[in-house]
Amino acid sequence: MDNPKYEHDNGSQQNSTINNGNLQLNYGTGNNDVILAVDDAELSKITSNQNKIFIQHTKGTFLKNLTNFTKRKLFILQWIFIYSSEDFLGDLLAGITIGLTVIPQSMALASIVGIPAQYGLYSSFVGTFIYLLFGTSKVVPMGPTAIVALLINNTIGTRGPAYATLLCFLTGVIQTLMSFAGLGIIVNFISVPVCSGFTSAAAILVITSQLKDLIGVKGGGGNLLKMCRTVLEHISNISIGDTIMGFACIGTVMLLKAFSTTRIGPKEEELQTAWQKNVNKLIWAIGAFRNSFVVIVCSIICYCCVHKTNHDITSDWAPPIPFKVIGKIPYGLPHFKWPEFSNSNESFLDIILFMGSGIIVIPLISLLENISLCRTFAEGKPIDTDQELLAIGMANIGNSFFQGFAGSGAIARGALNYSSGVRTPLGGLYTGLTVMAALLFLTPYFYYIPKTSLAAVIIAASFMMVDVKMVKYVYNSKKKDLVLMLITFFSCLFLPLEYGVLIGIVANVGFIMCSAAKPKISIQVQKNCDGIKYLLLTPDRYLIFPSMEYVRQTITKHGLALGIPVVIDGSSIFEADFTTANVFSMMSLDFSKKGQYLYLYNLKPSVASVFKGIKNCNIYLCANKDELNELLRNHFGPSQIQEQYQNETIWTSKM
Repeated sequence: MDNPKYEHDNGSQQNSTINNGNLQLNYGTGNNDVILAVDDAELSKITSNQNKIFIQHTKGTFLKNLTNFTKRKLFILQWIFIYSSEDFLGDLLAGITIGLTVIPQSMALASIVGIPAQYGLYSSFVGTFIYLLFGTSKVVPMGPTAIVALLINNTIGTRGPAYATLLCFLTGVIQTLMSFAGLGIIVNFISVPVCSGFTSAAAILVITSQLKDLIGVKGGGGNLLKMCRTVLEHISNISIGDTIMGFACIGTVMLLKAFSTTRIGPKEEELQTAWQKNVNKLIWAIGAFRNSFVVIVCSIICYCCVHKTNHDITSDWAPPIPFKVIGKIPYGLPHFKWPEFSNSNESFLDIILFMGSGIIVIPLISLLENISLCRTFAEGKPIDTDQELLAIGMANIGNSFFQGFAGSGAIARGALNYSSGVRTPLGGLYTGLTVMAALLFLTPYFYYIPKTSLAAVIIAASFMMVDVKMVKYVYNSKKKDLVLMLITFFSCLFLPLEYGVLIGIVANVGFIMCSAAKPKISIQVQKNCDGIKYLLLTPDRYLIFPSMEYVRQTITKHGLALGIPVVIDGSSIFEADFTTANVFSMMSLDFSKKGQYLYLYNLKPSVASVFKGIKNCNIYLCANKDELNELLRNHFGPSQIQEQYQNETIWTSKM
């Protein structure tokens, strides 16, 4: 098979050695090293000095590599030394803004998980401190998210906070291990239509899961049908007070959000007067704090109602008012303790088996949500997915030691963080401190927060996650991707969410494999400078095992029908595997039985090495077109060229 004249891009290699007395020029080395002959005494001195230099160089290299590794992984070291007062002011304002936003949201998200409200707060401060050490994005507000909370609920059911905390620890460990294994690249295999379908379905599920608290009834379930059925079963117990307040909260939040986009004066900020700038900042602040504003107003209403009834808030009874409130929340910060790896009824292995695929799905979805946020506000900068994996993994491990549940970077809070003017990841420090202050000083007042207001906050935020516009964009761009999007959407909607995600990913990979199975092949009949006709086929991509049956049929069909040499232009072939080489080997034997030859030229060295590994076949490898013409000339002398010309004339006259 090998053409002896075939050369790689670097040219032929010589291994000659020239002796000239004690001087040896070794041309076999890569850089033509000069080797001088010396006596034994000099050799011992040189060897001693070389050993000292080698040891010093090794120590210096090790310390340098360790420093670079630490600086790369502990990402704060890359920017903290240039931290300025402007950065401090921007981070302080954004951090407090996110802190006041995450307080009501985290308590509402705890209800999605199915655990008491305080665990949402426990999940909202430790992770922010750890993320600022390792994270690369300034906009990521590490904490609970609606999508991850819903996945946790599907994984642990009604098992309670201990299972949520253990799942948080396992999620963090898996993400950290994935980071060091370089598996952040996994997110590149999940396309935008799959992400959009999953996000939209998850948003609808989150909205449905909050209906029970919005109207004050019992409910539950792991998918859309179960949630709707349980709510309908208890619809007769609907709370009029909760329903009116809940829908009023949703309307207020949406109106305040729309109001926050209003601006007075010129659009260009530099053309606005000082008064106009201040008014616009006030309008923005009203929109930014809309969730907190709604929850505070509703809490004041409930506070007045409770005190009118003279209800004892230290009792375990719910107050006799037309609204369901959160109730008592433990005072202070959570204590440091290890997650419970087993209990009196189940071993660690039993718990792992119970959680099932959720242990794998939650780390992946958490990463996907975080990377989506990072890319949205990357401002053209590349995203290090492995470093982000490490950051959220370590944050989740830290959360698990303070009774928190798994989280990620929430897209809605990330957008607010960006618009608040955050400058560095240190904004997370002030977010965490705000949540800690709430746990230390505000827990007595959390008693009066109505559950319907928290449900309204989550529902209003989830409306924005339903990406209806994406359907139109995908349809106009590529209808095939719309099918993939709809498969993911309906799978997540009507099946358990983790299964829906896996179906979407598998469908995505299937679409990729189908595309790889049928590469486009340009087919032309050409003549070289000697007038020798040959069939030129140019594949447009890599040739790997899924595509080889299609490629074989195409080449064999046209090659055997024309009866002329077959030439494969490999300029666009970036990858090949053993199956490719084996199939081409069998094709070359088929062509040789018909007196034809199979040529491959313009191959990249990595691809050529795959074909050179196959022996006992009739493939001719050519580095360029000149070698191809020379081989054609050798294989087809003047008599063959004349015969080919006559056959072409006869075939033309018959036509």
